[in-house]
Parts: sequence; C-alpha cells; structure tokens
Amino acid sequence: MSAMNVAKVAAILLGTVGLLSAAPTPSSHVTPATLVERAAKAFSASTRGIIGMQRHFSTVISGGPLHHTEDSDSGLLLNDGAFVKIKYYRIARDGKPFSSGEISKRESQTNQDWAAGKVFFKEPYDRRFVGDYHFSDASCTDCPSGSVALKFTSSIHDAQHGSGMMWIETSTARVLKLSYVPYALPPHATSGSVSETSSEPLHGLWFVTRIHETFGGRAFLISGSGTFNATIDHFRRFEALKDGEAALADSTI
Repeated sequence: MSAMNVAKVAAILLGTVGLLSAAPTPSSHVTPATLVERAAKAFSASTRGIIGMQRHFSTVISGGPLHHTEDSDSGLLLNDGAFVKIKYYRIARDGKPFSSGEISKRESQTNQDWAAGKVFFKEPYDRRFVGDYHFSDASCTDCPSGSVALKFTSSIHDAQHGSGMMWIETSTARVLKLSYVPYALPPHATSGSVSETSSEPLHGLWFVTRIHETFGGRAFLISGSGTFNATIDHFRRFEALKDGEAALADSTI
C-alpha cells in the first residue's frame, strides 16, 4: 500500500472514530424533567378518547376485637383521561349488601366528589398535575431492565398528593409502578403506604390496573391496621361519549 493510500485509510479511520466518540451513548443522562415530560406525553396519548373500565375494591379494617370489611364493584368512564361518571354495581359491608337506596346515595356523593376534583390521587405523570410535583433522580439497584426511577415530592400536603418513587420504562416512557406515602392519611392512621402497578389492558392503553394500600394507627388504647386492594379491568373504548354512557347505565362496561 502506498504512503498516500495509508494516509487516506488513516484519515477515514480517524474520522470514523471521531464520529463515534461524538455520538450520544445509551448511558447519556436524561434529566428528571425530560423523563417526566415524556411520561406525561405518553400517558396523555394512551388515554385519549372515551374509555370505560370496572373497579373492584376491597377494604379490611382490624383493631382489637373489631373487624370490618367493605367490597364494591363499579364502572368508571373517562374522556381523554378526565372523569365523566361512576356507577356502582354492588357494595357490601361486613358481607351485607347495600340496598338500592344506599348504593344510590354513595354513587351520588362519589360523583360529586370526583366532579369537584376530590377523592382520587393526582398522579405525578398526569400532565394536569405534573406542576404540583418536584422530581429528582433516584438510585435503583432493582429496577427492571430498561427502566429508571425518579423521586417525587409535592408542596401540596393533602390526601391527593404524596411523596415517593416512580419507575419509568425508558424506551416507551410508560410509568411501570408508583410507590408513595400520601401527605394526609385516613382518620386515626399514623403510617401508610400505597403502591400502584400499571399494565396494558388494551392495545395502546397503559393504565393503573392494581393498587395496594396499607395503613396502621391507633384509636384510644386500641392499635389497628387497614388494607385496601383494587383491581381495575374490563377496559373498553367507545367511539362516542353517548355509547360509553349507555354502557355504564346498563352495567355492560
């Protein structure tokens, strides 16, 4: 090989090395703000349209000789991720079913609270509430492959906000899981934690499908505990709002 050809090959190799070294690497750091922005965008796109689902709740409260349970099944309708309406199909307390009048009363109060923006937890990756939170990097030795963890806190200290961690899949920006402590606990509770797990119940829809809450507390001389478990399933998409409302009304969601 001539000296000129050697020089040309060397120039090409050096240029290639230069291009490779200038390219971003997979380990390049992405800021928490960027990750949350991507997660909020992905969640918004996923929940666009009219979506119905069923919610199955189970609550157990124990303290000394007292033991109470409540179970319920209900339908929830959302429009672009925002609340439309809830309908209760069944409620039972300590094994005794609610009457139609009792269900109607609970349903009315629940719909009023949701419509007023109360009751539900304000997810830190929902673009309507992202501004309520502050985010920072979190170390994560047990993160699922291809995911990262972020810490979140809020200056709004109520039951609808909390501090904790969320795990985000880097390739899709989907939030895999949340683990947090609400800033305001239920009456008599002095400790508690909540975990939320999301999955893909319909093609292109990524949503919370499991919730587990535990609380501990004390009333007078009695210590007690409470657990809440929720399963969300039977997801459906509707072409028009009226179709979703009809399905909710006849309990076919």
